[in-house]
Amino acid sequence: MEKQDRQIPDSCDVVVIGAGGGGLTAAALLAQAGLKAVVFEADAQVGGYLAGFDRRGFHFNTSVEWLNQCAPGGFVHNIFRHLGGDFPVCPPMRRIRRFKSEAFDYLLTDHPEELRDALIRDFPEDAVGIRAFFRDAERLGERLRLLDKKTMARVTMSWHEKLVRGLEMLCWSLPIIRYVRTPIDKGLRRYFRSAGPRAIFNSHESLMAVMVSLAWASSGNVQACPAGGSAALANWLAEYIGANRSQVLVNRRVEQVLLDDRGRACGVALADGSRVGATYVIAACDLQTLYEKMLPAGVIPQKLLQSLRAADLYSSYFSVYLGLDCSPAELGFGEEAIHLTRADVPRAEQSGGDPARTMIAINAPSLRDSSLAPPGKGTLTIHCPACFEAAERWRTGEGLTRGAAYQRHKDAFAEALIDRVVAAIAPRLREHIEVKEIATPITYWRYTGNTKGSMSGAKPTAKNIRAKIAHYQTPVPHLLVGGHYGEYGGGVPMAIKAGTNASLIVLQALKPEAYRQLRDVLNGNGK
Repeated sequence: MEKQDRQIPDSCDVVVIGAGGGGLTAAALLAQAGLKAVVFEADAQVGGYLAGFDRRGFHFNTSVEWLNQCAPGGFVHNIFRHLGGDFPVCPPMRRIRRFKSEAFDYLLTDHPEELRDALIRDFPEDAVGIRAFFRDAERLGERLRLLDKKTMARVTMSWHEKLVRGLEMLCWSLPIIRYVRTPIDKGLRRYFRSAGPRAIFNSHESLMAVMVSLAWASSGNVQACPAGGSAALANWLAEYIGANRSQVLVNRRVEQVLLDDRGRACGVALADGSRVGATYVIAACDLQTLYEKMLPAGVIPQKLLQSLRAADLYSSYFSVYLGLDCSPAELGFGEEAIHLTRADVPRAEQSGGDPARTMIAINAPSLRDSSLAPPGKGTLTIHCPACFEAAERWRTGEGLTRGAAYQRHKDAFAEALIDRVVAAIAPRLREHIEVKEIATPITYWRYTGNTKGSMSGAKPTAKNIRAKIAHYQTPVPHLLVGGHYGEYGGGVPMAIKAGTNASLIVLQALKPEAYRQLRDVLNGNGK
């Protein structure tokens, strides 16, 4: 979005690399404080994974189909409220997730006790464990909500604040350590003696992931995208930045972070040869690209580079976007996300890349927001985890060129996924497809620049935490991380948290009063 000013300035207070959720949030907070921020985005539109696209009257979310922390009281909502204005509202989801295979079919709603009672009905021998499972999930939901007031990064705290926060987080974490440390199959067996209830969660990677999904439902922390799709959030932030005398410039690729004679970041060089000076640079982009391609050799310690190359990253995805000539409800879909699995497939293979065996997530976004499709029509999306390196990088050629072999492979993969949806849910689905678009891990890499098309950056694994993969302050003074690599864990909330904390570091140095106001918001004491 370049509505306000297309001119590239010679200098500004802060350059932000990347117009995803993190970069846009950082720039909006800086612009609110009166600083001149310029966001450079290599793609033709803002948003990153918040972006969407249009085809023949249908609008599709690129990847974000539901949200957390966007309801009143959630920290994303608190940040947007701090910015002010009429920000997009994310309505609560009532029907959240449908767990379906050839062996079971259960619905999780914003009243998890309904799922609890259904499981007790079908597995009475596990009634005690089922009740304990849902009770523990509800308690976890209450604890997770406490984090809404603990989102301030330690890097801007005084030593006393760090000590207090450390003790608070220790007390907070003690009751949930068992979910983090217990292997998933062992943890599920503690609750369920029979295999039936355990099979429902046959594709989750950890016990914590299982518990958090139930905890969010019990605490009302699952929201749908706002009207217009996830892109509405990105567009609102971009417009806010422009309205506050800062800029968002698309189709502008940053190739180099400039350093002054003291080794501090002092601006950026663009692909077209332009140079923009800045007091700070916030990188809301892929961290490996930043360290290996945008900075001079030797600036980043080799140990950090090696750790980053070996980091545990979230996988990429394979996605099919369908525009239908009817409402998805007529074919058996609801507003909930369908978690389609095969009960005979081991957990390790649920995300192994075989379209006949992988877990599939199916959404009908137009049932939540009718503006996404023409009247009487609808949208359907099919996603599954996928590896960038699979099938010789998806049958691409030298330099990841996409030729006929790539096209055949991605079409066959998509058809295999559609076959499973037809067999399990909608026998007449193919008759109603008007539009079909496909995205592979190669697609996600091309549009986001994320290493191997990763959807969310670094996982919160012990290996990553020991290596300090997630960080805000880089080895280069005045160069900060403000995208999803600033935090462990994925999703829109973590990206926005990272962008907020990166801006907080800048405000502490340049705008102390704005820093104090934003700090109060992050600590739950703001307006």
